[in-house]
Amino acid sequence: MGVGKRLIPDTRNDLHWGEPTSVRERWSAAAYIASTTLVVTLVVLAVVFDQFAATGVLLVAFLSFVLTYLIAPASEWLRHTAGRSRRGRPLSRVLSTLVIYGIIAAIMFPVWAFTGARIGAALARARVLVPQHTARFIDQLHATEGWHETLGLPPAVKDSIGVVTRRVTRSVEIEARALGAELAEIRGLVPWLSTVPVVAFLLLTRWHRFRRSTSRVLPTPHLRWRGDEFLRNLDSLLAAYTRAQALSAVIVGGICWVGFAALGLPYPGTLGLAAGLLEMVPLAGPLVAAVVATAAAPERVVGVLLFLAALRVLQDYVIYPRLIKRTLYLHPLAVVLALWIGAALGGVVGVCLAVPFVGLIKATHRHWREYREIEALVAEADARSAAAAARREEATASAGQID
Repeated sequence: MGVGKRLIPDTRNDLHWGEPTSVRERWSAAAYIASTTLVVTLVVLAVVFDQFAATGVLLVAFLSFVLTYLIAPASEWLRHTAGRSRRGRPLSRVLSTLVIYGIIAAIMFPVWAFTGARIGAALARARVLVPQHTARFIDQLHATEGWHETLGLPPAVKDSIGVVTRRVTRSVEIEARALGAELAEIRGLVPWLSTVPVVAFLLLTRWHRFRRSTSRVLPTPHLRWRGDEFLRNLDSLLAAYTRAQALSAVIVGGICWVGFAALGLPYPGTLGLAAGLLEMVPLAGPLVAAVVATAAAPERVVGVLLFLAALRVLQDYVIYPRLIKRTLYLHPLAVVLALWIGAALGGVVGVCLAVPFVGLIKATHRHWREYREIEALVAEADARSAAAAARREEATASAGQID
């Protein structure tokens, strides 16, 4: 059962699993597998030997999948809509994807013409401004540690709240300093982003052939069908994850818009839009949103931080796990644990990959279990057939002896 809208439409009758594999299919599969293996090897080497390259590669991979699954529905709609005027023949995926890219470029070009110079200047100043804003945010964070002192609480309760507040402050400070150091070098990652549309284009146009070719070269008809189902399920899983991330960003952006307006922050709509877009990058996005919001209203730091802390609890433990449960069929507790472990092991990148990785493990286990069960049923049926054939032979031999 799929967990989301697939990147490629479900065309089950276009593959005949019992037919032998042609030479062309074998060569095609070998080319796809060799190129995929080469890319994966280069990624692993980058991750192991170069931390900066690892960040760039994983960022490109993450953004490429996001772009792919956001464009895919529009591309498929265009293919089949145009196909109605071409006697039922849909457009090629290459042509439909190029049309979508052209529409995006036509929209983005005027925006870049008016704001490109300012964006470039902002990136050039990032090395200086990011540490300054990070230090100011940390100072403001420490200044709010005594928020409970004026509440008239009993000394024991006041001390307990103070200990918890200082622990939370130190944890946020560590994450903010680490994130600030990464953002200060973000200008060096900009050239990497130019490869995102290229990778997304290859995924949109070549995934169907990759799935077909690699499935067809598997040794048995059942294994071919199972391999195709696994790749379809993986496609659905990534699509569902991207949709959940996008919906989560819309929800957070809307809540921040209302909350910032209620707190009297300047430009609440712009800040809410920024918070929603940053939500697409787990862990890093919320911290950047907090830094920006507190910088916009330094006199309302306590209110802003309390609002964002309440939003994070609501988002991380209620909204997001339920979105993932409805789209990826993962238990909310499994989602929370995956995010914790991903943050502990890999920071921002670990959080981005945690939920898809858990979903991949679940899908792999399910397909392996179903494959074993079906193989056991087939073996049992073959054994019964062989036993029945042996009994018929014995009966025939006995009848011949009697005659």
